[in-house]
Amino acid sequence: AEALVRAALGRPDGAAFLDELAARVALGVAAVSAVLDPGCVVLGGEVGRAGGPEFAERVAAQLARISPLATEVRAGTVGGRGVLRGAVLTAMDAAQNDLFPGPTEPPH
Repeated sequence: AEALVRAALGRPDGAAFLDELAARVALGVAAVSAVLDPGCVVLGGEVGRAGGPEFAERVAAQLARISPLATEVRAGTVGGRGVLRGAVLTAMDAAQNDLFPGPTEPPH
């Protein structure tokens, strides 16, 4: 992630580095999008946060070249354990819905 930050800060070889990294990330995003068609992909972790919106735009441009699917690419903003937090909240919501169904939801 540190190399990405340095590249994004305007080193002479920074643009080429970011373009190559974006192409590689876009290839992975294209593979996932072909199966799941998520509509939006968030670049999380150190690389996503370090590259920010500029890197997300580069990935989106590369993705548009290789994939027929319209997939939005955004930079992640949640630090730390964002995915884990989201999973815990989803599990808590599911447990609450199972234990206390709403008036139109049948019990599980």
